[in-house]
Amino acid sequence: MAKLSVLVVATLLVSLARAEDYDIEILPESCDCRDWYGLCRTNGEKWVDDDVWKYSCEGKDRSPVIFSGCHGPGGDVPVGQNVTIDGLWNVCTQDDQKLYFEIEPYCDSANGTKIKAGEEYREDSFQWLCLPTGRWITGCYYFNETHTDLLLRVGEHAYNGLIEHVCAKRQEYPAIVQYYTQVRKDVDVKHPTNKGVNRNFPPPLQKLIDEDQNIRWLHNSAVHFVKNDVAPRSFTRFLPSSRKPLG
Repeated sequence: MAKLSVLVVATLLVSLARAEDYDIEILPESCDCRDWYGLCRTNGEKWVDDDVWKYSCEGKDRSPVIFSGCHGPGGDVPVGQNVTIDGLWNVCTQDDQKLYFEIEPYCDSANGTKIKAGEEYREDSFQWLCLPTGRWITGCYYFNETHTDLLLRVGEHAYNGLIEHVCAKRQEYPAIVQYYTQVRKDVDVKHPTNKGVNRNFPPPLQKLIDEDQNIRWLHNSAVHFVKNDVAPRSFTRFLPSSRKPLG
């Protein structure tokens, strides 16, 4: 019986020793701070996590790291500030539950200009509206006999002499918007063979299409909606305090 008691006590001691061994974390002497991923950092070290979150280690003996700001493609933004970079606001915030970084939504134009969400702009024959998700065609431009640029919304048409200018969506999935001109249907137009070229019509070098037995001159066409194909513009890192206990 005595031997059994000794064996039980020895087993418990071994178990306790093993538990303590597992609780011990061996760290290098230079481990002054632990970063988000648990890696060791030295006093005075600065780094950027995931190319967004800026941290620094300012202390020793496993001091908490310091979150100093956000890093974006246009530059750095200190935490708690809203900074304008390349004409766009960049905001970096921190609260008890999360870190947050956002860049003002925009669209890239053909010439590289950044267009803010909600703004309309012209590109070639079309007027575009920039949205956070992408850009939509909202109209077509044409000119009259004085060469003044005029705007037609998608679905509208206008007359200029014998010519009808049309801005229309020609198909779905994906939707295509076309700006084209055609001879007015409400006017009887004759084409004498001995009178030369009728200057009221568009130049013949434009692409001709035939539809409903009515000659049309297709000036331009484009996809109705173009998705923003750029890097993410908002980032969130949830902190341990945001976790809800189970049960």
